Amino acid sequence: MRFMFKTDYEDDIRLFPHSGYLFSYGTLLVLLAIAPFVLSSYIVSQLVFVCIYATVGVGLMILTGFTGQASLGHAAFLAIGAYTAAYLQQFNVPFPVYFLAAGLLTGIIGALVGFPALRLQGIYLVIATISFALIVEEIL
Repeated sequence: MRFMFKTDYEDDIRLFPHSGYLFSYGTLLVLLAIAPFVLSSYIVSQLVFVCIYATVGVGLMILTGFTGQASLGHAAFLAIGAYTAAYLQQFNVPFPVYFLAAGLLTGIIGALVGFPALRLQGIYLVIATISFALIVEEIL
């Protein structure tokens, strides 16, 4: 059996590998932009959750697919951002402000957790990320 190892990942990280992708993504973007005007608020709220989970899935796919590392802490970062946004909504903070604040706080905490975890691989990274997830669960 012969293994083919890739040394060039330029094709994998290209945003639009074919012109058909550009049309598909453009159509999806237009449909998502007009959705709040033609769909009920319930369906729009469900679409928002789909987009949030798709973003988390893409982030996890980048980590596991391109680097081969396993992480169990993605849900903790999602929880930090969601909790921050929900907390700021209680005080009638405008959407752009709490959206940016949740992203900024999650990014800062991600950097604080990520820099020490840069040297970890394999099971040690899994242990560190699941420990972080359990700590966040206890705090929130």
